[in-house]
Amino acid sequence: LKNYGSISIFNTVRPNPQTKDIMQMVEDERFSFCDVILGIGGGSVLDSAKAMAMLATNTGNLESYLGPQPSLTVTKASLPLVLMPTTAGTGSEMTKVGVYTDDTGRKYTLGSPLMHAHTAILVASFLDTLPPSLCASTGLDALDHALESIWNKNSNAITASCARSAAIKILEVLPKLYDASKIERRALQKAMLEAAGEAGIAFNLTGTASGHAISFVLSESYHIPHGLSCAFTLLEVFDWAVQDQENRKQLSLISKHFHPELLLEDELVEALRSDIASLLKHLNIPRTFKELSIEMDKGVIEQEFSRALNDPKLHNQKPPLDAKSLYAMLEAKR
Repeated sequence: LKNYGSISIFNTVRPNPQTKDIMQMVEDERFSFCDVILGIGGGSVLDSAKAMAMLATNTGNLESYLGPQPSLTVTKASLPLVLMPTTAGTGSEMTKVGVYTDDTGRKYTLGSPLMHAHTAILVASFLDTLPPSLCASTGLDALDHALESIWNKNSNAITASCARSAAIKILEVLPKLYDASKIERRALQKAMLEAAGEAGIAFNLTGTASGHAISFVLSESYHIPHGLSCAFTLLEVFDWAVQDQENRKQLSLISKHFHPELLLEDELVEALRSDIASLLKHLNIPRTFKELSIEMDKGVIEQEFSRALNDPKLHNQKPPLDAKSLYAMLEAKR
């Protein structure tokens, strides 16, 4: 923490918002004099700022708001909150939710309309120093947000429209940004920030789905970065989702943008899958447990990923993903 006259700067450095670190900042006596919270950083920083703004008006310990049966709920609007992302991925600047890690290492999602930022500011130059690998992982997080908002039981015409638009932009821009020189990057960074925000608008209304439920286990137990964790099962969840006719319709509309010559829905869906697979390969994304340097047998899969079955995000999946199918999906990646 640094103090600049009437301005106090609280610096969060962990890759995931830790409840104890957030509480340490909130409990600092200078925090009680704050009128506005300004969050500048990646998703972890923005989520931390959200929690601090919420606790400034609701009080209590952050962990009391987490889990399936929290002892406290958000009842008052947050302190004025301004968020400025430095990655194009989480869409946190647009959403009512934050993700927090408790003292046991479990990650929980906390969301309330009262936690929305009052203002989001997108600055393309803030992404100037991001290495290509981080552009890739955060961009795939945004793509997964868009797609999980589509194959989601809470999807509607408005969220589907936002999600399709975001997915198209990301599929167009992300490989170019990954390969671009520093001189070429600025316009692409602006486009990616806008696409990530649009995906955030979509999943803010629907929630995420099974890919994010699976990703939490990978992050909790094996410390795999969030974007890579989400991308790990993206194709497998795609294959599961296309069993639903409405999902196929929405995905074919995305595909039609890239493949106007195709007429049949089956061809369009398969072409989009191929596009996503090519993108993952181009970005050097691990696709198996071995590529993640994780030893995984059937027993460990069931032991570790059983907790994903109790995650509300998994139950947003359309069609529903049962335990047997989840385990089979993961066993195929050994």
